[in-house]
Amino acid sequence: MPWSTALSSTAPDTVTTLLLGISQKAAERWAALLLGPGLLFVMCLVIARHSGFRHAVDLRYLRTYLNAFAGSQAHKQPAELLTALLLVTALATAAGAAAASAGRTFERAWIPDRPHWYVTVLTHRRIRRWTTLTRAIQEARDQRVDDHLHGTPPYRRRPTEAQLRAKQERLFPDGPPDRPTWTAQRMATATVRVRQRYDVELAEVWPHIWAVADSEARKDIQGVRDSYADAGRLAAWGTAYLLVTVSAGWWPASLVGAALVGTAVLRARAAIDALATLAESTVDLNIRKVAEQLGIACQAGFDATTAASLNALLRPRPSITP
Repeated sequence: MPWSTALSSTAPDTVTTLLLGISQKAAERWAALLLGPGLLFVMCLVIARHSGFRHAVDLRYLRTYLNAFAGSQAHKQPAELLTALLLVTALATAAGAAAASAGRTFERAWIPDRPHWYVTVLTHRRIRRWTTLTRAIQEARDQRVDDHLHGTPPYRRRPTEAQLRAKQERLFPDGPPDRPTWTAQRMATATVRVRQRYDVELAEVWPHIWAVADSEARKDIQGVRDSYADAGRLAAWGTAYLLVTVSAGWWPASLVGAALVGTAVLRARAAIDALATLAESTVDLNIRKVAEQLGIACQAGFDATTAASLNALLRPRPSITP
């Protein structure tokens, strides 16, 4: 069979299969990220608007409303029901799109790249908390020594030095804070470690590291990045449920919202912790490859001379105007 005939007979099937696979994945992603959570939110909004504060947990009141609603819809024409279904689907999709957009706002807020007004406030708050814990640890240490000298049994309700130190390490695993959030501090620590280890800036070398990294490393990093985006969307949904409580007075939505926001914060921290670790390891494995690809010799390993040559290539030179 001629090559042209073979290609013409197999290409349409291949393209059709590819398009079907892409459309199926797009439909699954749309249902998972937009439609499903959006339908739940629309349902919650309808219940909240009807029940309000007085009937927040009155199941009999809710059941009566649902039965009456179902009875009113039973006599409608199929076209009217289809229109209502399309309207609900559109509202759910719009809510999902809004949550996705707000999720990106949460992502930027957790790791701000600009000196917003809240950055200074949160940074000072974290510094004060670190200082307070450090002072409490010192006081607990002095009290322990004083109790030992005087033979006084320790007061059980007072937190011990070990408990306070464990709390400080849990809240500030990277030492004294200088960033507004836990996630921003974790990424800043990764940047500092790369700078101390190789004398290069992570933000400057990362595009080149990404270009030479193997597919498995890129897949792992992208997976963690997607988890961080999912955490942002989850925080947006939680905030939406909290707003339902404020607008309609249906207080059960506040429980759902608080649980979603708390879960989102924990997932965001886990994702950023994994992302920082993966970024450091990817730099470790590929920094020498980047230098060699750019024509910098690395016979003695990645030393200070190699770092200086790499920085000279990566950093933009100042323009000289006559």
